[in-house]
Amino acid sequence: MNILLAFLIVMVILFIGLITFKISPGVMLFVSAILMGLLTKIPMSETLSMITGGFGNMMASIGLLIIFGGIFGSMLGDSGGMEELAKGFLRKFGKKYDMLALNLTGFIISIPVYFGSAYITLSPLVKSLQKFTKKNTISYVAALFTGLLLTHCIVAPTPGPLAVAGQLNANIGWFIIYGILVGLPASLICGWKYADFLDKRLEKKGLNHADSSNKDNLVETVLADELIKPDPTKPSASLTIGLIALPIILIILNSIFSLVLPEENILRQTFSFIGNNNVALFIAMLVSGFVLNKYLVPKHSDSIWKYIDGVSDKVGNILMVIGTGGSFAAILQGSGVGDALVELLTSFNMPILLLAFLLAMIIRAAVGSATVAMLTTVAIVGQGAVSLGYSPIIVGLAICAGTVGLTLPTDAAFWLPARYNDLQVKEAVIAATIPNTLASVTAFLIILLLHSFVTILPGMF
Repeated sequence: MNILLAFLIVMVILFIGLITFKISPGVMLFVSAILMGLLTKIPMSETLSMITGGFGNMMASIGLLIIFGGIFGSMLGDSGGMEELAKGFLRKFGKKYDMLALNLTGFIISIPVYFGSAYITLSPLVKSLQKFTKKNTISYVAALFTGLLLTHCIVAPTPGPLAVAGQLNANIGWFIIYGILVGLPASLICGWKYADFLDKRLEKKGLNHADSSNKDNLVETVLADELIKPDPTKPSASLTIGLIALPIILIILNSIFSLVLPEENILRQTFSFIGNNNVALFIAMLVSGFVLNKYLVPKHSDSIWKYIDGVSDKVGNILMVIGTGGSFAAILQGSGVGDALVELLTSFNMPILLLAFLLAMIIRAAVGSATVAMLTTVAIVGQGAVSLGYSPIIVGLAICAGTVGLTLPTDAAFWLPARYNDLQVKEAVIAATIPNTLASVTAFLIILLLHSFVTILPGMF
């Protein structure tokens, strides 16, 4: 069977399984891998070898990161640290910049914490703010949702970007640095400023349900009082942000020292170990367990070690999706579909970065999973783009940026504002789909700008 026809059949089956029958992504990715092998007549022994090899390679590159990162993020959430960080930003920025505070909170928290968990944890703060300020909930959701999703999709060490960087053999430290450089402006423009614009527009339409003559007084009283005052029973905002920054700083320092110091330098050798991705997150997990012990025990478990065991069990689903995604990616690469697709689309003179971006966005919209879209897209065009001389970081970020856009009802994330903040479908489109699609395009334009300077920027190759 023609490779592209086989790929089309497999993708249709994958979409139907995920969207219509709500089958687990891990199950469907594994089924898709087997089916692709059969349709392209790869010998069964080679198919099995590719499946296990793809799974093993994915686990070898990011398995420990997902485990340690998942536990680390859960500690920050369960201890109440994320909520205190959000309130700390509100105290810092004040009533005029509450949208900015929520947007930055989401952007930072979603680096170590899985998107869904972070949104669920912070959604009560949206309700509390709206109750007292009388600003429209849609505006607050837009600011928070956009910040959360951008780092979830673009900034490692979240699972999707980690998997993309691993598949392209990109340096994780530089991938984080450039991911932040790409994601933060997009978050501020399409999260914070969009939310402010939306709030003013809704207010003009009389949808904010507030008397503008006393709104400022209400906001000032609340932001100085009960709503955002520190909770002594939870970790402080400064402690939380310090813990979040710890592994990122170690990883980035490793990348910088390896670039500017000679190989025999003791500082470079030290940070090549403690700044290793796995070791850095392991250190962050242990430090967080020690520091946050009194906030986690006995509220969530008998001991910090039992707590870690309990969270480890929950990480298994993420590992399954990522691992089977690696299996599917190995089959796609082995079948040659990537080369065939790149050759086909190149004949239409479509730039490969645009191809990577649009393909990731379309798959995300169809299957409702940013991680699946990243894994599929990087398997199709990733290695082909790198072999043509493109920077693996630029290619990887283009793929990641594509998965930010078109957050539609096929994605469980789309329904979080409806479930936790009482938004209707139309309102969820305004608060989630529109700003994140704008953010996706904005991020891609920034990536193209970086690509134009790729030869002089550090860490690109």
